[in-house]
Amino acid sequence: MELKDAEYQEWFNEPCIGHWSKEPLDNKKVLCEYWSLKDGTNVRVVGTELQCYRLYEVQILKEGWQLSGSWIDELLPEYLDAYKDNNKKPIIINLK
Repeated sequence: MELKDAEYQEWFNEPCIGHWSKEPLDNKKVLCEYWSLKDGTNVRVVGTELQCYRLYEVQILKEGWQLSGSWIDELLPEYLDAYKDNNKKPIIINLK
């Protein structure tokens, strides 16, 4: 899935209902999610609840990601700065 910047912003920020909650996903508060993937990889994702949800949709299709667990992690100032430096697009931070 190759999206140009304007299309990307529009698609990632388009309102959406959560699969499990059946509620509209928040697109205002930036958070940090810790994702533990079934292949043993661990990543942090920084973005709004909506952007993280949309990013996971992309990663399922593009990379075949499957979660074995996820939770909200501490949003460090440097993560928030990286998110802002990335034009408020969600970011993935690989953990080794």
